[in-house]
Amino acid sequence: MSESVAPLFKPFKSKKLELDNRIVMAPMTRTFSPGNVPNDLNVEYYRKRAAGGVGLIITEGTCVGHKAANGYPNVPFIYGDAPLVGWKKVVDAVHAEGGKIMPQLWHVGALRRTGVEPDPEVPGYGPSGLVMPGKKRCHEMTESDIADVIAAFAKAAADSKAIGFDGVEVHGAHGYLVDQFFWAGLN
Repeated sequence: MSESVAPLFKPFKSKKLELDNRIVMAPMTRTFSPGNVPNDLNVEYYRKRAAGGVGLIITEGTCVGHKAANGYPNVPFIYGDAPLVGWKKVVDAVHAEGGKIMPQLWHVGALRRTGVEPDPEVPGYGPSGLVMPGKKRCHEMTESDIADVIAAFAKAAADSKAIGFDGVEVHGAHGYLVDQFFWAGLN
């Protein structure tokens, strides 16, 4: 093995998280979750990655429990009884293979399109109501809205811990809600 890649295969430890190697699977949206509930297809998909030797799996974006968090069909939620039961099966399968797994907590913000679940009438939510500088298309968030979203992320993190995930990743890029707060033209 080349000396330049050998460190990838060494164990890694950060506080309580111990990985067999330093290979991390980035989140990739699969849209395998009709009704927004992880199912056997999700279980097998993530199990195979753990069995293949991935040290840490970051799941696809999982929508937190806020009415405007989702923007796409068939993406999994990380709130509600059925999605949490589905995710627990995924977590158990990954752990059975010796892997570690974290959900990516996600809110699409201003990029939400009307017509998607859980409430098709809810518009996107954004810091200023803008989807790009000068183009208003969504609900301008109030301080109360912001507090609700923060609470939804906190609940998702607590639920993730309760069902056995090894940590969480907050999706803060690609123009979604957390990222929108960092854009001068949108906030």
